[in-house]
Amino acid sequence: MSLLAAAFLISTQSDLAFLRDLAHSVVDASLVKIGAQIPGGPINTTGRGLHVPGGTQNFYPAFWIRDAAMMLGSDLVPAAEVEGWIRLVASVQPGPAGIDFAHGLHVPGFSVPDHIALDGAACWYPGAYADQGVGNYGYLPPADDAFYFIQMIQEHARLAPGSHLFTQPMKTPWGEHLLSEVAAKAFYSVETDPKTGLVICDSAPQRTRVDWGFCDSISKTGSCLMPSLLRWQASQRLADLCRSNGQAAESMAYRKAAKQIQSSLETTFFQPLSASEGFLMSATGIGRKDDVWASAFAVWLGVLPRSTEKAVCRHLLNLYRGKTIIDGGQIRHLPKDGPFGGYWDRTSCGRDAYQNGGYWATPTGWLVTALQKVDPKAAQELLSQYVGFVRGRRGAGAPYEWINSSTNTFSNANYGSSAGLVYISLMQSGFRS
Repeated sequence: MSLLAAAFLISTQSDLAFLRDLAHSVVDASLVKIGAQIPGGPINTTGRGLHVPGGTQNFYPAFWIRDAAMMLGSDLVPAAEVEGWIRLVASVQPGPAGIDFAHGLHVPGFSVPDHIALDGAACWYPGAYADQGVGNYGYLPPADDAFYFIQMIQEHARLAPGSHLFTQPMKTPWGEHLLSEVAAKAFYSVETDPKTGLVICDSAPQRTRVDWGFCDSISKTGSCLMPSLLRWQASQRLADLCRSNGQAAESMAYRKAAKQIQSSLETTFFQPLSASEGFLMSATGIGRKDDVWASAFAVWLGVLPRSTEKAVCRHLLNLYRGKTIIDGGQIRHLPKDGPFGGYWDRTSCGRDAYQNGGYWATPTGWLVTALQKVDPKAAQELLSQYVGFVRGRRGAGAPYEWINSSTNTFSNANYGSSAGLVYISLMQSGFRS
């Protein structure tokens, strides 16, 4: 090993050790124990220990399914608490008729909510608490939470392999059913294109929905990349769970669903820029943009054909080198420039803020992994840049939900996925402290 390579290794190990400690600290601060009260907010009366999205508990004072799932995959949350999450989500899953609300809002049968209030009430739409809203975030619930719920189930099986929770009964509003059936109903509750298996966001009036929670202020239509990737991941997880629990036919069906999705990704979303570079579109209708986050996630998943993966990695590397997507090691949803970058077509937030030009750490681990495949030095630099940013601003509240240093914006201190997911995604892709 060269001296330079050895120096990179030592630096990376130090950065990962810092991220490990950071993840434990932020995730621990996000716990609302049974009967505890969020400062200035509600009391947890669910009978379950819950992790809210971050250590600043009153910023998002509820249990978000996707944010909680992003804390899983390591040793940050114990199995007993994850089981409580699963039972809580099952307890609000509607039966086949779904739920209708005012203003034309409709929850399809067997859906999973966006978040759950600390009194146990399901909140189906972003921004909702007691009132479900008027459709500003879609008339159907976001398309991703069912797949994050399945992640919780898979993670519980990993943490407690002898529990066989997957084949145990769950209490739901539509009766008592095995968790395997609850999970299956959730998986199939999200609309897909029958020919491709890809998740669809309808453009018809009162049929719109958010494609996933970290784009909840963005309108997209057609086949959508990120929830389709999450559906592929969920189908693989369910196939493994079914196989482990003697459900061979069901396992084969989920494998078939995964294969259908995987075979459709390149032809639907990949846009070549040259013989050796290309990117993935976020959606085929509104939102037909260069999706940096989902491209990095697709590489992290290993779901793309090898040549396509390399082309996407080279594009992400060029964006990184061009400094069009990075601020303090945090990542913009879209490149700043170009015909498929800039800003989203339709959004409820202003430019250079939140999901329309803010910079987030949520995908940083995915992007480090993608860069590692084509330029390990760039990957190490990005990791060190993010760790350096958090070290420098830890006393001021870093890690944040999102930032934009050009506008002096550092929003929502001690954010969970900016700590837990960055660390977990790097560990799961083979980095070691």
